[in-house]
Amino acid sequence: MTSTTTTSQCEPIVYDPMHKILNVDLDRFRAWITDKRTNDEHLDALFLFIRFKIKAAGIPYAQNFTTVDKIFMVWNRHVTLSHLVAKWPQYKECIKENHPFEWKEEYRLVDYVVGSKEDFQDPWASVDYVYSPFNVHGNHWVLLCLDLVSCQVKVWDSLPSLTTAEEMTNILLPIQELLPKLLDSTGFFASKGGSSTYKERWPVVIVDSITLQRNNSDCDVFTIKYFEYIAVGFDLDTLCQENMSFFRK
Repeated sequence: MTSTTTTSQCEPIVYDPMHKILNVDLDRFRAWITDKRTNDEHLDALFLFIRFKIKAAGIPYAQNFTTVDKIFMVWNRHVTLSHLVAKWPQYKECIKENHPFEWKEEYRLVDYVVGSKEDFQDPWASVDYVYSPFNVHGNHWVLLCLDLVSCQVKVWDSLPSLTTAEEMTNILLPIQELLPKLLDSTGFFASKGGSSTYKERWPVVIVDSITLQRNNSDCDVFTIKYFEYIAVGFDLDTLCQENMSFFRK
């Protein structure tokens, strides 16, 4: 299944998700994919590249989405900037001592939400979904979606036998708790006319009935392709273990 759109100034644009991840512009990612490393900068760059590519194609039925990187979401071994999960101990200490947590001081996180961060200039109030790769156990990638419509944290996991639903929920607890507080601090809910219930902990939804990997080495490519297929609105029928070697070539 492919998507074809037209513009008044160019030939029809054909978007086909069955493209190889690597091409002449992505040679620097080859070692990461071949060696199955968890190099977060490479994964962030791929998500950014795919987002720009989808937006440029102008696909009518693509989701209204944006992405974030791990400087926002989780620990980055190369960068020591603020990130959401790192605020969890500080936030719990504030709650324990009955002190307010000052989100205004966390301007790096706020910049993502309001769209003032370079390469992430879509205000979250203008989109429905926010996607990010997310690492669990230090050796496994899953796709994370912050569903801003249903106020849920959704997970696409290509190897669910590695992490139980209870374990995944516990891992994501900081995001469940802190995300609605961060959004509220930026006026997100007020702009949407949402009720105060949206400011409470968001539930985790582990998406089932998806294609899964049948080895221990393809979670990275599954995560990338889950994002691309879902954001564009394609069925996952060609996203399968048999096509992993094709995507990696």
